[in-house]
Amino acid sequence: MENIKPKLSVSEQVDRLKEKGVKFNYYSDSDAKKYLTSNNYYYKLTSFRKNFRKYPSGKNKGKYINLDFAYLVDLAIIDNYLRNIILEIALDIEHYSKLKLLHELENRSDEDGYTIVKDFLNSLGDEKNNLEKRLNNKITSTYVGDIIQHYSGNYPAWSFIEIISFGDYLRFYNFCAIRWNNKSMQDDYFPLKDVKELRNAAAHNNCIINDITIKNAKYRANYKMKRSLSCLKKQRNNKHLSKEKIRQLATLFYYSSYIITSDGVHLKIKKKLDFFRNRIFKYYDYNFNKSLRATFNYLVDIIDIFY
Repeated sequence: MENIKPKLSVSEQVDRLKEKGVKFNYYSDSDAKKYLTSNNYYYKLTSFRKNFRKYPSGKNKGKYINLDFAYLVDLAIIDNYLRNIILEIALDIEHYSKLKLLHELENRSDEDGYTIVKDFLNSLGDEKNNLEKRLNNKITSTYVGDIIQHYSGNYPAWSFIEIISFGDYLRFYNFCAIRWNNKSMQDDYFPLKDVKELRNAAAHNNCIINDITIKNAKYRANYKMKRSLSCLKKQRNNKHLSKEKIRQLATLFYYSSYIITSDGVHLKIKKKLDFFRNRIFKYYDYNFNKSLRATFNYLVDIIDIFY
């Protein structure tokens, strides 16, 4: 049976929130309606309610516990700051991973930069045609079209990595790592996949912390990263790193702390993370939501450790 929900006016949206137990102690009805009209939309804002529990029984069964409209607004703002930081760090990581790959290429007398791209494309089998089609679709691009036209399919590695998607770049990166038997680069592959997923989410304006306390991890946390967090209690690490978004964020912070080799970039990231850390509890301590408070505390601690 289809789960069809009716279209609601802004006034009806506020009424629906009240029906679900959302309080309006810090926002009047008119201010809430103004916010839902000018600042954010109902579906996105209310997604943050997933971090709050509902009454399991009694007269309030099914209604949210200790959830005020103001908390949804606050979490939406925190999430916005985090998405911007994620995107910036991910782009820095991509840049410095390319720097690492090209330095390795430059130091290898057995590579001319062209053959490795040809061998990579040939290794793709049927997918080779799909990748070449994706590149040909960019031939009119203002930003990379001239590169594609200039090399006409015979790309050197330093140009190839500028015109392929992040996903295709990761496959090329892993191909190079295996070809060169470079353990350090091979160890980069899975952290880079986490960076890619976070970057894509941030770039598409997807919420990050809307359900940060509940989604179970799809993969185990990186061993080296967990070892870097050994100053925290093992039980606490296991608890929070078992949540997929926390595991990915921890990976992003950890990985950026060592693959980025510029002190200036590290300082830039540190300043932005300091702002984010201080913003989390600026207006509300979230002590009324133990799970969310514990999750935020853990994020603050891993930021302190890596930055």
